[in-house]
Amino acid sequence: MRILFVAKRYYTNKDLLKDRFGRLFHLPVQLAAQGVHVDVAVIEYRNPDQDEMQAGGVLFRTVPATARKILSLPLRLYRAVSEARPDIIIASGDSHIGFLGLRIARRLGARFVFDVYDYYPAFAGNRLPGMAAMFRAAVKEADLVLCASEPLCRRLSASNPHTLLVENGVDQTLFAPRDQVAARRAVGLAEHVPLIGYFGSITPSRGPLLIEACRLVRDETPTLQLLLAGRVSDFQFDEPWITYLGELPQDRLPDLINACDVVAIPYADDAFNSMAGACKIGEYLACAKPVVVTRVSGHERTFGDVPASLCKPEPIDMARAILHQLSTPQVAKVPETLDWKVIGRVLHESLSAIIR
Repeated sequence: MRILFVAKRYYTNKDLLKDRFGRLFHLPVQLAAQGVHVDVAVIEYRNPDQDEMQAGGVLFRTVPATARKILSLPLRLYRAVSEARPDIIIASGDSHIGFLGLRIARRLGARFVFDVYDYYPAFAGNRLPGMAAMFRAAVKEADLVLCASEPLCRRLSASNPHTLLVENGVDQTLFAPRDQVAARRAVGLAEHVPLIGYFGSITPSRGPLLIEACRLVRDETPTLQLLLAGRVSDFQFDEPWITYLGELPQDRLPDLINACDVVAIPYADDAFNSMAGACKIGEYLACAKPVVVTRVSGHERTFGDVPASLCKPEPIDMARAILHQLSTPQVAKVPETLDWKVIGRVLHESLSAIIR
């Protein structure tokens, strides 16, 4: 079986080649570990020069799509895919990438799999004319649709019954428990203050809720500090009890997580968050940290055995959950379904089935 992934280099604010991050890195590597021939065509919007990387038996090679090369992208991508002679094309990253993958697969007589790791129609770029139609076509005509969350599966199964839940796993060789004091020293943080953390995109729907909740918690615990890292968009904060470390490489995050007493996933309940499959869930759990997470996107499934982690997407209820996790910490286990090896085996079985 020969598989070719079509992906984009920069996703969820990470660099696929440099950070070796997330599903677009680990899914190809796990399939290769099971004897599958896997290549990855990486769409590159920033650099006009071709780049490549070999990892885990997989060749990741960029296909430049800068302003001068964007119009010729479909033809150049088609040639790159044709050279790989794939039995299956898996496209991931956005509506137009899925549509391109579909059309190339049909032209080459290959099976087509659409990987939907977020609800792409909610992306800002999907407001362009034609994007919604491309998403619908890629979903409807795919031989298999991979979904990063249960809510996504439920929504997309109405258009295509052939869906498979493939959650965002965690690299447990990188994310693991570490002594809290040592982690705080490594980051340069005070050793004896209650510390809440959130590490990911900070936007109007992913951040203000936690800041408001922490402001309420500080009424009872005045020494509480909040630690943030990640890209900030359309939102400002300047409270003296917040430490913001900017955007950091993936290998810095384990120290940040282990430095905290409680870590949070403060997602508001909107169209995008309600179907998200947060990568940080596995990272938090692999570090054995108490988590506070809003009841959106099927989070009850992961934290059903630890109800203290769950809260409504409201500041008052999140503050209650934070106080409870500070005083009586409860830690959820890492579900087996978030182990990349397990995910890779399940995906391999499903891909073998559509070839048969």
